[in-house]
Amino acid sequence: MSIDPTTSIIEIRIEGTKEYYHAVKGEISKLVADAISSKTNINFDVKVNRKSENDSRDEKWHPIFTTIREETDKKFEEYKGFAYSFHPEPLQIIIKTDLDKSKWWNSNKKVNEIEKYVQEIIKLKRKELVIEEIPYEIIIRGKKNKKLN
Repeated sequence: MSIDPTTSIIEIRIEGTKEYYHAVKGEISKLVADAISSKTNINFDVKVNRKSENDSRDEKWHPIFTTIREETDKKFEEYKGFAYSFHPEPLQIIIKTDLDKSKWWNSNKKVNEIEKYVQEIIKLKRKELVIEEIPYEIIIRGKKNKKLN
């Protein structure tokens, strides 16, 4: 919910199917406007919007993304950044590093180590936060944005 007192607008975002949204939006709008008006004598325009499934999924996974960024940065000096994308599916979790793509065993070993570490973070945080399992792919990128795994 957000309130903009300069325009007297209250925006409420609800979760649920399109059918649910259409069934309850008018009632929610009226109940909130009436409740505020009766307590404050201020008439707010109440707008009810539907939170998309993508927005909900993004919100639920945000703590996992934050943990991946923080913990990977602490553990690997090669870590340079993080990105993710739900489109196209599956979820792409992108770890940016300063590693070079090489045929050297040490570079490949480090890429595998980072990937396994991120997988473990996802597994632990999903369980802790009780977040549904969705397909995902971990992509490790090196210098010049080249995919390393």
